[in-house]
Amino acid sequence: MDRHQLIALLAGGGSAYAMCRDALHDGADFTIANGAMPATHFARIYDRRKRHCQERGIATLGFRQGVERLQNARNHAVRLGWVKVANPDYHFQLFLTEDLSAVIACIGVDQAHQVRRDDGPELTSSV
Repeated sequence: MDRHQLIALLAGGGSAYAMCRDALHDGADFTIANGAMPATHFARIYDRRKRHCQERGIATLGFRQGVERLQNARNHAVRLGWVKVANPDYHFQLFLTEDLSAVIACIGVDQAHQVRRDDGPELTSSV
């Protein structure tokens, strides 16, 4: 799949789709994984991740709608993709049909909460 195809598939769908589409227009890196799993598999995982984000106050885009769309897709095969955006620091998780003809869901998660290795205290040992 090329960048222009993915941008076209992200037409409509809400703010997560729009922000992801804009990032791709601006040259953000993206990956589409090989292989597929049933949508219900991802629905269970991402429902737990949604709760995790809510409990920790992590900003997200389209998470509730994304989980609902995965639940509605039931046992249809789904491929994963992702787009990493540097400014603002967001990770977009994409769920695509197995044949890459449609985006089932797009979820954005703010990465500002992530602890960067370079930001933490320097560890030393006294031996």
